[in-house]
Amino acid sequence: MRRKFILLGWLFAVSPVWAADAPSVAVQTVALKQQLMTDTVSGYGVVSPDTRSLQNINLPRAGQVVSLLVSAGQVVKKGAPLLEFATGTDAALAYQQAIAAVRFAASELTRIEQLVSQQLATQSQLAAAKKSLADAQAALQAQTKIGSDRALERVIAPFDGVVVAVQAAQGDRLMAGAPVLQLARAGRQRVLLGVEPDEVNKVRPGMPVNVASVFNAEHKVAGRVAQVFGMLNPQTQFVDVLVQVPSGGLLPGTRVRAEIQVSRQTVWAVPRSAVLRDAQGAYIFQVHQGKARRINVQTGLEQEGLVAVRGAFMANEPVVSLGNYELQDGMAVRESGR
Repeated sequence: MRRKFILLGWLFAVSPVWAADAPSVAVQTVALKQQLMTDTVSGYGVVSPDTRSLQNINLPRAGQVVSLLVSAGQVVKKGAPLLEFATGTDAALAYQQAIAAVRFAASELTRIEQLVSQQLATQSQLAAAKKSLADAQAALQAQTKIGSDRALERVIAPFDGVVVAVQAAQGDRLMAGAPVLQLARAGRQRVLLGVEPDEVNKVRPGMPVNVASVFNAEHKVAGRVAQVFGMLNPQTQFVDVLVQVPSGGLLPGTRVRAEIQVSRQTVWAVPRSAVLRDAQGAYIFQVHQGKARRINVQTGLEQEGLVAVRGAFMANEPVVSLGNYELQDGMAVRESGR
């Protein structure tokens, strides 16, 4: 009986059939390749008009808003009517008084000129009369310039833009200079992004930014960093980064996600599924002479399903992308496709 067990063990050891049936794992592999990848910093914000393009619409005289012809958010063209404004009684009275002052000063000058011709008035009196007339005419011009001569005025848009805010209601009586509307000039928008404090030190003015709506990633525009703030926003606890974007791509008020491109570099890249982790760190498997070889790596940038890796890998050997969870170092593999 003992001789039978010895003989059977010897047959197992030398039989080519058993050697051919050694256990192996079916895997899929991909080539290790170099790829240009972009390091990005993310942030969230809201599209708004550029503050440098904002203009308040107001009237330089007191009066009443007769009718408002636009509403907040409305797009207007240059020359489009915005509102109708009636001149207040005080401003109208000041204009009438200015007219009367000019008439009186003109008649007084004529009288003094006649007296001077009769040698009944002095040249200084004549000069004073001329000055009085000039002052009265200047006062009338000032009243005309601020529109006191117009009982009802239709205010028009000074440029193509968007009505950002309506600050008065129809029928309101306003003091001189009180804001009625706020317009944003077309063609200028900005996004104030909130960026994580530990990432903001990578961001510099001038860096390109991809901005997309959080609700529809297909709605996107390209912009550039205009300013990086140097303190936390007390409301959001992020650091604000100001990005300028062209208008037309996204509506003001759109909530967006932005990717700031801080650097670009060529790296060795593998699919995300090829990278495994354990107590020793990240690693990949490469196939060398039909066997899996564990390679410890350091991971870096991630982009479009690829991960940048660094390590003592073999550049010309394929990397296991699927089936790697079953592998151990030195295990035989059979490739089912690349």
